[in-house]
Amino acid sequence: MEPFLKELSLKDQQKPKFLAIQKEMTTKWAEFQKLPIDERKPAQQAFYQARFKELEELLTPEQTAKYRAIRARRTAGANATAEEKRLPNIRLTKIDGRHWLVGPDGKPFFAHGITHVSTNRANFDFAEMSAACKRLGFNAFGYGCPPQLKHDMPYVESWNHLVPISYYRGKDSIKFVDVFDPNVQTRLEAGVKANCFRSLSHPHNVIGYCWTDLGSWPLDNPSGRNWVDFIRGLPEEAPGQKAYQKFFSTWEGGDDKARDQAFLRLIAREYFRVVGGAQRKYAPDHLIFGDRFDFNTFDSDVVKEMLPYVDGIAIQPPFWAPFPKEKLDEIHELTGKPILLCDFAIRFKDSDKDIRSWKAEDDSVAAGKVYSDYVKAALGTDYIVGVFWCNPVDTTKGFGNPGVKQGFFGDGLAERPGLHQAVRELNVYRESMTPEELE
Repeated sequence: MEPFLKELSLKDQQKPKFLAIQKEMTTKWAEFQKLPIDERKPAQQAFYQARFKELEELLTPEQTAKYRAIRARRTAGANATAEEKRLPNIRLTKIDGRHWLVGPDGKPFFAHGITHVSTNRANFDFAEMSAACKRLGFNAFGYGCPPQLKHDMPYVESWNHLVPISYYRGKDSIKFVDVFDPNVQTRLEAGVKANCFRSLSHPHNVIGYCWTDLGSWPLDNPSGRNWVDFIRGLPEEAPGQKAYQKFFSTWEGGDDKARDQAFLRLIAREYFRVVGGAQRKYAPDHLIFGDRFDFNTFDSDVVKEMLPYVDGIAIQPPFWAPFPKEKLDEIHELTGKPILLCDFAIRFKDSDKDIRSWKAEDDSVAAGKVYSDYVKAALGTDYIVGVFWCNPVDTTKGFGNPGVKQGFFGDGLAERPGLHQAVRELNVYRESMTPEELE
């Protein structure tokens, strides 16, 4: 308990409640170990989510970020063997003009797997999930990899809501921040630091780091709100307002949209300076893919400000075919970076489930064929280094959104007819297309 008390700088009125929550968490952990595994996970998730919510209400944002960093630091490295600690980190290379990831074993690979395996909206055994993925030939996990599987295969490390501006949160749940405020910058750096510490137990398996997911960056975006309006509405003494007034005093021209776009770029410059700088500081030898974008949130001015801090670009393309080569070629040409298709799936009709996809395939057999063709097209480019299927099993969508977020596996990790066979064959094809050695 001592590191928490010293580093969090708790006020006297915070200490009793904080100590009570910590004691409850420690005591309850021992009780959970006595439960059968199928009962343990949902009970633990419900309990710890409630306790963390209490802590977030008790602590300031800066204290919360420090708390997460301390927890991560206390366990980081505990499970890594001496041999693992000597393994090199995953990196990028080019072979015959094509980008490839290079694993800890020194061999090139194209990452293929499933995201959101740590989802708290479903209940399955992680070891069984890992075995099922490997039987199908998957070689990685996408973002949302649970701690229990970070030793198992390469994975993407990410904090979906480093800044809570993901457009799917809904207009009333989006929270822009004053990125020009030193206190906010300190909190962001602490968040990046905590995220880096989460991967210290198996650093060689980290494919790369991502930050905010599908942020409401463009002036016109699906959330109906933007960062420029937020900064412009801050109080007179706020650092962001001062930055805007300084910018406005030198702005020449009568085009309001051009003015706002120019200031948006300054916001992005400051955000990526803080977050990108912190990422390089706390994970200096790892790949960085930065904020995750879809085609609706991709703003070229914003992305240009991110480029100095990233090694690749994380894109979530629309969940349907055909493969959007023209758009992805355009992004690659703009950035000059390899691309990770970090979250993708082909949705399909499944009895009476409310799948809510604009172009759902007729069934899992059709989805398997379309998905296979899509990933083969990705392999056919010289810049895509991985593709990840969105969601392991059927879950709710979250954030109050209706419908089912369809999973790759059926109930009880059951096989999806046609889809799984197509993926097995696809992964054999992927292996055949991957160079055996570096040049």
